[in-house]
Amino acid sequence: MFNRRKKPQSYHSDDELIRLYRATSDLTFAAELYQRYTHLVYGICLKYLKDEEDSKDAVMQLFEKILQGLQNQPVQKFESWLYVTAKNYCLMVLRARKTRAGKVIRQDLSELEIAAEEISPEAALHQENQLNQLAEGLNHIPEEQRRCVELFYLHKKCYQEISELTGYDLNKVKSYIQNGKRNLKIYLQKHHE
Repeated sequence: MFNRRKKPQSYHSDDELIRLYRATSDLTFAAELYQRYTHLVYGICLKYLKDEEDSKDAVMQLFEKILQGLQNQPVQKFESWLYVTAKNYCLMVLRARKTRAGKVIRQDLSELEIAAEEISPEAALHQENQLNQLAEGLNHIPEEQRRCVELFYLHKKCYQEISELTGYDLNKVKSYIQNGKRNLKIYLQKHHE
């Protein structure tokens, strides 16, 4: 479905399909137009999201955004407009992931604050600094490694669960966790010692 193919044979140009879709709201015209560039959208999503399943989902979700955009926005050159729309969507997804990761870390910090009541203020401050450095370091390792490390250590998932959640091969999961730990350690030593 997402492989590069020749453009389907059609008698309509991109501009004509946009005009027909706007005039009739017939999804057939928009679908034909979108199908011509599905491989482009998938490639963009894969470049930014770095996960095949997430990229496939994004391609499907982007179709809905494209339908709305074609009705409401001026589109001069569809392929360029589609590229920018897909890129912006992927960046929005990545920002949402960072926000979710930040919430998990903030939750861990609040748990640390509760535990800190039982330890000295100096020890609590040291632990909080370490957690902040760890959160910063997670944002500087490759996405696959970050995802697996977070699932393993923060969400207490086993290798098999991580494999099922991410779609990564079991050996890849182990490798991503091992390499993620190593890269985190290198980052922390380089930036916080």
